[in-house]
Amino acid sequence: MSDRNWTEVMPLTPEQRNTVMRDLELIAQGEELDMPWRRVRILLDHKLAEVCHPVITQGSNTSLNLTDAGLRFMDQANDQSK
Repeated sequence: MSDRNWTEVMPLTPEQRNTVMRDLELIAQGEELDMPWRRVRILLDHKLAEVCHPVITQGSNTSLNLTDAGLRFMDQANDQSK
């Protein structure tokens, strides 16, 4: 038997961190509509974004919002890039 905890989320790779940052920026701009589900799942698994319902948007009752953890992630990434 493996000692791995299957409910634990794996840490982000450097490539995933870059993609997550771009995706969080898309959500902040309200442009997440074309984001692939596999990338949305990463954001949800790491609690960086949340699904909000109901919202008033054209053609949908749901939206993605940044969580406090998502905002901290963006702040840390911006601090590291300076």
